[in-house]
Amino acid sequence: MSKLMQRLGYKASRLNTSLYQHQFRTLSDRSFRLANLLDIRAGQAFKTQISTGKYHPFFHSSQPERTPDLSKQVLIDARDDEAAYKSGHIKDAVFLPKSRFNCYEFIDTKGGVTFDEIYNTFRDIGVDNSSEIVLYDEAGENVSRLWYVMRYFGFNNVRILQGGYSAWRDAGLPEDTEVLTPKPSSELRLKATRPEILVRPTQMIENHKAQRSQIIDTRSPEEFKINSIPRAVNIPASKFQDKPGYFKKVKDIRDLMSSEGFDVHNNSKGHIILYSNKARSSSIAYFALNMVGFDRLAVYDQGIDNWVINQDKKLTMDQEAAFGR
Repeated sequence: MSKLMQRLGYKASRLNTSLYQHQFRTLSDRSFRLANLLDIRAGQAFKTQISTGKYHPFFHSSQPERTPDLSKQVLIDARDDEAAYKSGHIKDAVFLPKSRFNCYEFIDTKGGVTFDEIYNTFRDIGVDNSSEIVLYDEAGENVSRLWYVMRYFGFNNVRILQGGYSAWRDAGLPEDTEVLTPKPSSELRLKATRPEILVRPTQMIENHKAQRSQIIDTRSPEEFKINSIPRAVNIPASKFQDKPGYFKKVKDIRDLMSSEGFDVHNNSKGHIILYSNKARSSSIAYFALNMVGFDRLAVYDQGIDNWVINQDKKLTMDQEAAFGR
C-alpha cells in the first residue's frame, strides 16, 4: 500500500508541477532579433573598421538557436524616401517604402489585410520562407511596422538593424548607390499564421467592455491627454529606445514595464493591447516588448481615430459581419 501511495503521490507531484509550469512561464530574452553591423553580409568586409570605430553594437544577451545563413540574407531598406536610397544605402539592400507594406487601412474596412498586395510585394523583392531578413530605416518606426506585418504573415527569420542606416554612416562605412533589382521569388508561401496579434475594431470594443486586456497607448503624453481609450496606460514609444533607431537593452525595457505595473516575471499572466494613431508608434512598442519576452501581445491597428469614430457610431457585434466585407 505504501508503494502505491508513493506512486500516486509522485504522479500528483508531476501533475502539479506541469500545471504550475503551464500557469507560470518566465519571459524569454530575444535580443537576437536585433542585428548589428557585423550580422549583415555587407558588414563582413569591414570587420576591423567596425570593431574599432565609433559604432557601439547592441549587446545580445541571448543568441538564436542557429547561426543565420548569410547566403540567404535579404537586406531591406525601409526608408520612405527613394531619392535618399538612390543617393546612398547599404550594399545589396533592396528598397521597400512603407507605402508598399503598411496596409492598416484595409483591415476590417475592406475584409482584412490585402493578401495579394502583400504577397506580390514580398515576392517581388526576392523573399521566400527560408530567407534571413534584416530590416533597416532611420528611426525604427518603419522597420518595426514591417517586422509586425511580416510576423502576422508567418515569417520567423526577421531582424532589425540596431541604429538603422545611421549606424552604418556613424561607423564610417561606404554608401552604395547601385539600385538593386532583385530577382522575384518563386518559392514564397504566404499565410496569415498569427491573426491573434491583430485586434479588429469590433474586437476592441468588446474586449474593452469585458476588461479582458491591459491597454497601452504609445503616443506622446500630449496626444494622450487630448483623447485616449479609457483604462489605457500611456507609455510613449520613445521610452523603448535610447534614441531614434536604437532600442534599449532587455533589462531596461523590463524595468520600464515593471515600473508601469506590468508583470515581467510571468509570461502567462495578462494580455496586452497596444495602440497609437494607425499603428505608427505602437509597432515600435510591439517589437520591443516581443524582444524582451512578452508573448500575449496584439495591436489595435486602426488606433485612436477609429476608436473615437466607433464610439460615436456605437457599433455592435451584430454589425461585425457587414463591417468586415
